[in-house]
Amino acid sequence: MPQTNQAFRLENTYLLCIETSARECSIALSDKATLISYKQSEGIWKHSKEITLHIESVLKGAGVGFDELSAIAVSEGPGSYTGLRVGVSAAKAISYAKSIPLIGISTLKIIANEFKSGIDNGDYIIATIDARRDEIFYQIFNHHLEVEQNPTNHILTTDSFSGLKDKKCIICGDAAIKTSDFLKNKNFQYKSSFPSAKHMLDLAYTKFRSSAFADTAYFSPFYLKSPNITKSKKTIL
Repeated sequence: MPQTNQAFRLENTYLLCIETSARECSIALSDKATLISYKQSEGIWKHSKEITLHIESVLKGAGVGFDELSAIAVSEGPGSYTGLRVGVSAAKAISYAKSIPLIGISTLKIIANEFKSGIDNGDYIIATIDARRDEIFYQIFNHHLEVEQNPTNHILTTDSFSGLKDKKCIICGDAAIKTSDFLKNKNFQYKSSFPSAKHMLDLAYTKFRSSAFADTAYFSPFYLKSPNITKSKKTIL
């Protein structure tokens, strides 16, 4: 595991954030929790082709070198199996090469973080990720963005989230609209969205300040469910 003493160099507060869990990858550079450079792919599912170019573009645009980074943060999942592997591999490579700490951030918390300013005391955010057919991955947060329910997978029905039927909730993420097709609740708002590196900044800085670093050697994406791998039915002989 890389040494983490460089994380506390007072002259450096640069955090590089990588988000590759969804159809578009994005890279952000912050000074503490303030965005100073950002890049998002213009097409979809181009993570492996573009991630290195985007990282270089973000750093060059800010005039910051790899040696000036204090830490690197990566969206850890759940999400696209291939996308997560690309992002985590890139983050671990930089962490090792530059001996800087690695920070893992829940993709569902990144999704929820975009909407935390839009809820009041007693309200909830339900962050969602589409998981094919009527299934979603989701996690529930309160108005402080504290976890009310851990990440889980769920088959949507008309009774989904019935325990929150009398609460005001923002249901966000790329499964928000699909979820709205099942639920008829005037207290629920539906915000279709995708995770972005821009919404990782304060989460990454909070973890940085508390030294909540991942073990680079053993860090791997959180898939929640095993990937669907279709086996060929053709015989070899």
